[in-house]
Amino acid sequence: MKSSAIVLDLTQKEGGVKTNAYHWELSSDGKVLTATATEFRQSGSFVKGRVVTSRLSGSNDFAGQWQDTSYLQRHAGMTLRLDSRTLHISYPSAEQHIDAQLDGVDVAVQGPHPDGVTYAARLIGRREIQTLTKRNGKALTQGSLKLSNDGRIITDSWWNPDRPADKGTLVYEKK
Repeated sequence: MKSSAIVLDLTQKEGGVKTNAYHWELSSDGKVLTATATEFRQSGSFVKGRVVTSRLSGSNDFAGQWQDTSYLQRHAGMTLRLDSRTLHISYPSAEQHIDAQLDGVDVAVQGPHPDGVTYAARLIGRREIQTLTKRNGKALTQGSLKLSNDGRIITDSWWNPDRPADKGTLVYEKK
């Protein structure tokens, strides 16, 4: 239900029981959309998440194309370690970590908001690891981690498997 010109509140129910609540709010200039989602669990507990997006297209209201800027903020710092054949990745700001064998087998992402998210890694060269992230078994992103020749820079690239030309990239420099 639209509460005002800049606020949209939605409630999802299953069998008459509230399962999710969504609160979307536009900035006064219409360029930033903040979306908060709350999942209500049968145990009585709940999980809350927040995404901040920037407008890419559209001129008013909620219609348009939006880019998630909060993902980049949460994943701005990465700790990476390779032990034998296990890749250990930690995103401290997101409070998430992954411990994946380099055999391409899916492992669960640990930390807040990873429900149903898995990660797989496979070594495809001396300095490159191929990655695949899925949610509930469906591919979300395919990507690669590439180590520079001097070993100081990791380039993390990812794309939707259906749109490989639309790539995202983060570059991490060793401290």
